[in-house]
Amino acid sequence: MHARFSTTLPKRPVEVVHFVSTFAVKTDTRWLLQLARYLDPSEFRLTVCCFYGGGPIQHELAALGVHTHNLGVPGERDLRAIVRARDLIESCEAQIVHTHLLRADLMAGLAARWAAVPILVSTCYAMGAYQREKRRRSDRLLDAVCSALPTHTIAVSQAVASDCIARLRRRPEDVTVIHTGIDPPDQFFDAGAAALRQSLHIGDRPLVVTVARLSYEKGVEVLIDAAAQVHRSRPEVVFVVLGEGPDRPALEAQIERLGLGGVVRLVGFNPDVWPALRAADVVCLPSRSEGMPNVLLEAMAMARPIVATQVGGNPEAIINGENGRLVPPGDPDALSAAIVRTLDDRPTALRMGQLARRTVQDRFNARSVAARYANLYRRLLLQRRPVHDFIAAAC
Repeated sequence: MHARFSTTLPKRPVEVVHFVSTFAVKTDTRWLLQLARYLDPSEFRLTVCCFYGGGPIQHELAALGVHTHNLGVPGERDLRAIVRARDLIESCEAQIVHTHLLRADLMAGLAARWAAVPILVSTCYAMGAYQREKRRRSDRLLDAVCSALPTHTIAVSQAVASDCIARLRRRPEDVTVIHTGIDPPDQFFDAGAAALRQSLHIGDRPLVVTVARLSYEKGVEVLIDAAAQVHRSRPEVVFVVLGEGPDRPALEAQIERLGLGGVVRLVGFNPDVWPALRAADVVCLPSRSEGMPNVLLEAMAMARPIVATQVGGNPEAIINGENGRLVPPGDPDALSAAIVRTLDDRPTALRMGQLARRTVQDRFNARSVAARYANLYRRLLLQRRPVHDFIAAAC
């Protein structure tokens, strides 16, 4: 007997349960805030659940009327996470379960299969070996399991989608590219930018800002090598890196070895990046790998001149020479040359910044991206299989 597909959408709000690891400020939770602001609650009722730790995003979601839960299961191998996730899914009568990043993909994915939820969506934010903060011997097995669980995958860029299809063997028809979006502020935070320059004793010196986790895939050591080259011809230029991570000791040693103390400053994590981006004469993303980085979109929204590497989703937002400059990854010579060129040609840099802001407003604003999520949810609901067929496919 052929499975019959639904031809109508539910009349009451569709229950959508999102799972994240924690409610800390990170790519997935920041995007869920935007989604919660713009999805129509009369059509989609959101619940967001974390596995442990809580975090500030939980309060912001609750203020938007989103139901939030903390399962209180910090252990990576604690199977109670699956049981508690299943219980929550069933209590919410979820019609869609949507998972974000490894722990949610695995534990909530298994729970959703157990609960026979017909639609299980996973968002993939990064590529290959850079999908996770730490490497495991079991990564290949985890990839195989996590890629088999969802009925549909959202990739945040075409590059990530291609990786899902080639490396994880997802069927092309089961992968949809939806870029993450942001709410471009209606102000430029010029007062905050001036205050930041004053606090760092930079004054009106040329400033290059990087916002990145201090880990290998972000390429901060390449930026430091490029800074050494820039310093030879433009000793007045200051480089400021906002972020924390496991590579901090090695990066500090590199700065000291190259004699760049005071030239390259690692100032730590700051959740309020708008003033720092606005203070920059150039925003630099020296990454070796990216999905669709929030900071790129935020720098574009601040109308800043951008120098980024040609990886992941960066070329899907930046057109080289028009709204920013792109260089090969891992190439400090190309990176330093692009930075100097951008600093030296201010009229072109300002024009690029204005075009970058227009790009974000037109293509990456959160409202239109949320509409694409809603359209995908509607399509998946219309295509959903009967529950008994879903259980059979999972076995």
